[in-house]
Amino acid sequence: MRARDLTQQLLTFTKGGASLRAAVSLPEVIREVAEFALRGSTVRCQFDLAPGLWAASVDKGQIGQVVQNIVINAQQAMPEGGVVEIALSNQQVGTELGVVLAPGRYVRLDIGDHGPGIAAADLSRIFDPYFTTKKHGSGLGLATVHSIVKKHSGHITAESPPGQGTTFRIWLPAAEPAALLKPDAPTPVKARVTAPAGQARVLFMDDEEFIRNLACSILRRYGYQVKAVEDGAAALSEYTRARQAGEPYDVVILDLTIPGGMGGRQTIEELIKLDPAVKAIVSSGYSNDLVLSNYQAHGFRGMVSKPYDVADFAHAVERVLKGERT
Repeated sequence: MRARDLTQQLLTFTKGGASLRAAVSLPEVIREVAEFALRGSTVRCQFDLAPGLWAASVDKGQIGQVVQNIVINAQQAMPEGGVVEIALSNQQVGTELGVVLAPGRYVRLDIGDHGPGIAAADLSRIFDPYFTTKKHGSGLGLATVHSIVKKHSGHITAESPPGQGTTFRIWLPAAEPAALLKPDAPTPVKARVTAPAGQARVLFMDDEEFIRNLACSILRRYGYQVKAVEDGAAALSEYTRARQAGEPYDVVILDLTIPGGMGGRQTIEELIKLDPAVKAIVSSGYSNDLVLSNYQAHGFRGMVSKPYDVADFAHAVERVLKGERT
């Protein structure tokens, strides 16, 4: 998972890394990432989470990158130890922020340290690629942060009064509708799935045998009947055979990229011709593919990213079976 996040950070900076946005409870994400980033150091976090926080419309992994980069900078600014103050609040933005932020509902994230601060001459350049005041810095951390926030239609500022530390303020769009979330509520997708054993049939397509075996193991663990195939042609053939035999599949999971074969995008087009009511989920490890960021427009009912989280994977299947969007 950490290797995936690092790869996505590089993709975000170099190629843009399309955001896979969903309604996310920020307190859980921020607490986990911040505490992980400070593990083993003499710096600790202090959280101020406003009650009734809205869900944010964000890419969970990319926002994790934002928090990690800023918190690591804060830790480096306080080598003798200290406190990183992290606050979350709801904010209704009007026209006070001018052209930098559209009016609407936002979740504001403030991350502050008590280090020596940033020199006034450097403050305007901290988001520039390759600009750094550190001896061994790359100058990519805050540039990536800025890129991610802007791709979320958000806004970021930095304040650093001389000798009083640095505070980053980030505005992220609230999800629609703006669901009220309890700061310490457990993430719902981690609950155990209660699938009706033996009733739902799943067709899984992926070119890698290891991934096929893994998916079958996960799905069978949750009570599903599953058949795995290696490419789009085999998926079409099996889906057709099952319908003709009176044993249709309830949901199909399609890998987006099949080297040398028919991938998920072409396969779903053919499946819709066979069965306009087909319930399909797209699966991929390449989050910069535009199909993932707009999968519904291509006929998919849901999306799962690799590497799979077991509970998230099973819940995606369950929600699609119920007719919900994932």
